[in-house]
Amino acid sequence: YRDGIKGDPVKTRSGTVTIDPPKRDDGDQQNGPDYTTGKQIEWFDFINRFYEARYKTSQAAFDQSVAGQNELGNSISFSNSGEFYSQFYEGLHRMDRDKIQQVAAIFRDSARMKNLNQLEVAEMVVTFIQEIPYYLIHDGSCQQAIGNGNDFMRNYHLQKKPCLPSIKGGVQSPYEFLHNLKGDCDTRSLLGFAILTELKIPSSVWISEVYGHSILGVGLPVGHGIYKTVEGIKHYGVELTAKGFRLGMVAPENARPLNWDISIFNNQL
Repeated sequence: YRDGIKGDPVKTRSGTVTIDPPKRDDGDQQNGPDYTTGKQIEWFDFINRFYEARYKTSQAAFDQSVAGQNELGNSISFSNSGEFYSQFYEGLHRMDRDKIQQVAAIFRDSARMKNLNQLEVAEMVVTFIQEIPYYLIHDGSCQQAIGNGNDFMRNYHLQKKPCLPSIKGGVQSPYEFLHNLKGDCDTRSLLGFAILTELKIPSSVWISEVYGHSILGVGLPVGHGIYKTVEGIKHYGVELTAKGFRLGMVAPENARPLNWDISIFNNQL
C-alpha cells in the first residue's frame, strides 16, 4: 500500500445538510427565553447505505460551552503546544460529554436498526462528519492567519472561503460544532472521538506539527493503512476534512506515522 493508503478516496453519494431557522423556546422562564435550532443531515457511507440525523441544539447551551471553553483555555498551564492541546481537547470533551448524548443516541439507534458491526458503526460516524462542509477555525483573526499561516491557509483565504475567527485554541468543542456545523480538522477529529467514545469504540485524536493538521484515530482491526499503536491497540488514522477517506486512509503527503502524535485517546471497549 503506497504511503500507508489503500487506493484512492471512495466516491460516495452526495447527502444534504440543513439548518432550520432558530425558534424561541420559553421553557425555562427563570433564565429568560432560549432559541433552539433544528439540524437535518442526510448522508451515505462507503457502500452507499443511507443515514439520517435529526437533532436540535440550544443557543443557551452553546453560549455555555463557549464560556467554558474560554475559561478552560485560560486555565491550562503548559510547556509546549502538544501538552496544551492534550489538556484542551480532554477538557472540551469532558465539558460537552452530557450535551452530545442526543446525537450519540442517533448513532446507537441506527447501528441497532441496521445491525452494524463496530467497523461499520465507525464508518457511519466518519462519513457523517465528512458530509459537513469544511470551515476553517482560527484562534485570532482571519487576516492574521493569512500573514502567519501556511500555504494552505493563505490559498484558502485567497479563494475567499469561509472562516470562523477568535475561537480559543482554534478548535470548537463537540457541542459547538454540532450547533453551528463549522469545523476544520481538529474540531472534526474531536467530535469523532467524542461520539466514538460514547459508542464504546476505541479512538484517538492525532496532531502533527510537521503537517499542521489533525486526524481521527480508530482502534479497530482495519488491517491496512496508516496506524499508530496505543497501549497495544492499533489506531488507524482517517482524514475527516474531505469525503471518501476510509479508515486507515489519509492524504499521501500526511502519511508518515512518525510525524503524528497522539493527543488524547480512549481504549475503552
